[in-house]
Amino acid sequence: MLVRVTEMLLGLKGGIKVSLLIKTLKANVRLAALATVLFGIVGLISWMPEHFYVIYPENLYLSIHTVAEIICLVIALSVFIVVWYGWPQTNNSRDLVIAMVFLAVGIFDFAHLLSYKGMPDFITANSENKASIFWIISRLLVSGGLLAAVYIPRRSISAVFHRLYLLTITISAAVSLVGMVILFERSLVPMFIAGHGQTVEKITLEYIAMGFNLLAIYLYGCRNPSQQSVFLLRVSLVFSLAAGMSFTLYAHTYDSFHFLGHIYKIMAYYCVLRSLLQTSILRPYMRISRLNQALKHMAEKRMSLYKETRDSDRILRQAFIQLGATLASKHDLAAMLQQVVTATGTVFQCEHVFLSLVEGKTLKIVAYLSSFKPPERLQPEKSFMGKVFFDKRSIVIDNVENHSDVIQDTLCQAQLKSMVGAPIRHNGDVIGVLVLFSRKERAFTQHDAQFLSVFSHHAGEAIKNARAYETTVESFTQLTLLYDVVKDLAVQKSPGAILTRVAEKLYSLFAADGTVAFIMHHRDDGIHTEPVFTTGFEQKEIDHLQRVFSDGKMTWPWSGLSSMDESTAYDSERSLITMSVLMSRRLNILPLLANGKLQGLIVLGWNDTTKEIPQGKELMLSTIASQTAIGLERAYLYDHFQAMALTDPLTRLANRRQFEMALGREISRTLNYNRPLSLIMLDIDFFKKVNDTWGHLAGDVILQKMGAMIKEHFRTTDISARYGGEEFAIVLPETGLAEARRLAENFRQFIETAKFEVDDTVITITISLGVATFEICTGWEDPKTKIIDAADQSLYRAKQQGRNRVECHISPNCPYI
Repeated sequence: MLVRVTEMLLGLKGGIKVSLLIKTLKANVRLAALATVLFGIVGLISWMPEHFYVIYPENLYLSIHTVAEIICLVIALSVFIVVWYGWPQTNNSRDLVIAMVFLAVGIFDFAHLLSYKGMPDFITANSENKASIFWIISRLLVSGGLLAAVYIPRRSISAVFHRLYLLTITISAAVSLVGMVILFERSLVPMFIAGHGQTVEKITLEYIAMGFNLLAIYLYGCRNPSQQSVFLLRVSLVFSLAAGMSFTLYAHTYDSFHFLGHIYKIMAYYCVLRSLLQTSILRPYMRISRLNQALKHMAEKRMSLYKETRDSDRILRQAFIQLGATLASKHDLAAMLQQVVTATGTVFQCEHVFLSLVEGKTLKIVAYLSSFKPPERLQPEKSFMGKVFFDKRSIVIDNVENHSDVIQDTLCQAQLKSMVGAPIRHNGDVIGVLVLFSRKERAFTQHDAQFLSVFSHHAGEAIKNARAYETTVESFTQLTLLYDVVKDLAVQKSPGAILTRVAEKLYSLFAADGTVAFIMHHRDDGIHTEPVFTTGFEQKEIDHLQRVFSDGKMTWPWSGLSSMDESTAYDSERSLITMSVLMSRRLNILPLLANGKLQGLIVLGWNDTTKEIPQGKELMLSTIASQTAIGLERAYLYDHFQAMALTDPLTRLANRRQFEMALGREISRTLNYNRPLSLIMLDIDFFKKVNDTWGHLAGDVILQKMGAMIKEHFRTTDISARYGGEEFAIVLPETGLAEARRLAENFRQFIETAKFEVDDTVITITISLGVATFEICTGWEDPKTKIIDAADQSLYRAKQQGRNRVECHISPNCPYI
């Protein structure tokens, strides 16, 4: 038998090894195929240059290069952001190092982009050599960083891997190195010589980076090559290797090899981002899912335990089978114990059986078989059951009259003469007593007492299994809830939607009479609450709670959390506040805190002031609260980044992208409702002279104040945007040409008399404005392009006719008064 088991285990291990070997081979074959395709494309260009080798025009390639580098920069920063915000859950030191590498790479890529030939000078004069130096530093940093990450443990307790420490070192080192390259470019080994192309040193460093990539591909392959995250890193390294080969072959900075290398570089960055998304974002959720499956399996396994019984006595096998089947088929503790009592009475032919459990300092009779009802509770010091409990052994009493008991009179009236009792044990502790009474004296022997212990053992097993089942079901329910909450957090992007989903689940779980969830808005004048989910509360109650939670004079357990130390904040985040002062309700308040900042509140209310969230739910609630708070924080960040993408950072007006979106919407509304739409394009006169005379910082101040004046001067329904440089655009809905001209002329006069103070200097400027109006009668096929062009042409005429004036576009198809 032992030999067969050993053979089975060896066969299982052998099967696992074969399966891993097959997966490894598949991964390596896919990598080899990818490398063949990538290097094949490079070889095809080299082999047939007359068909595939192209030198692109400078203006076209400069745009292509800028777009490619911006994509790489966005991906690099995304890698950093994903790992930074996922690190509190994963504590993955290896991913943290890769994130810091890509943060530094993003800085060098940005410097490379600004230093590229054709771009405005980046502090010093731009050149191919300057851009190539930043480029090769970025290449070496990526390849070396991914190679070094192989040797970094996934979780390290070293202080070196502290997030803020690494972030400080990374930014400081990267910015310092950028500054050194800018200042000492001529003292460094040249990477590119105009008219000659790449230097030997540049190509050598490219090959070194490629060597790092090859070594990293091999070392990652020695770990777990079939794992998706590792495979994606190796794919990234293959793309990086092919990109390096392309960059060693280009002869001109605008040729096909240079373009192909950037495409490969984008794919390499993208694969790293996908790999870290799995390890930093998806893997924690997958672990919860696996834990959920494990608990399901545990619950099924425990259920099977109820169906497995052991007969310890051959004489009463049939009785034990019946008793065991009953215990296995029921999960109600009271029903189980009653079945134990019934089976005991059947086997011993006894009409009086009592089973009690310890509850506090008393024995509570939870199941009995008798013609009279015993008292619900007994004092252990004054009863036979108490004696069995204290002695922790089976006891036989031949005559009840010789033993004092609180139910002595009842026993005598029932003509009971003798009794026997056995302790009920659970995990080695006595938790109750099983007692039999008989109408005969000396009806029980020590053998009966030992035999009764078998039934008391079954009672203990019933209690054990029932409690285990209740615990398992409760744990399964809690983990299912946690899994659902985490899944919702991963899907929902709106803070209101996140909080609504969580509040609904808690409302359903605890069967509360009412629930209200608040989002907290932190403003300069204090905290403001916004209800996003309400049920079972009247509006006046919600308004009162909103005032209470927004009152800066009130002191709550979460108040001042940011000033506490780490351990205090940790405890306070997990406190559940109870109130019973509002409308005679009992309230449980769950604060949602992330990094010491209150993100929201969930209030559960009960009409019965004795009800509340049951004890023992603290860990589940704290986990839900922390995860929900983190989800809210991420949602706020998402909204913030979305706003940044549509706003000009200098003037805080809409940027060109948002302007075009808004203009498109207003044009659609004009077409639907036949209402006029006007557009003003304005430009600051002689703005270059301002920059040349007072400096670019002064120019920035004027642009900022101009944005503020535009926002203040025009109507709240108008849409103001920075169109580009010193040019601004204002969309005027529901406005005809005459009104638009009047508004433009008023603003021109306002700017003409305005004083722009920069430090101790007062600067006066003028502006030129072009106005165009769109109505259905204009007959434009492409209204969006036409109205911008018409306003821009009017602006051009204003500048041609002396500046500091307003010019309007007059459509021949539409008469204006």
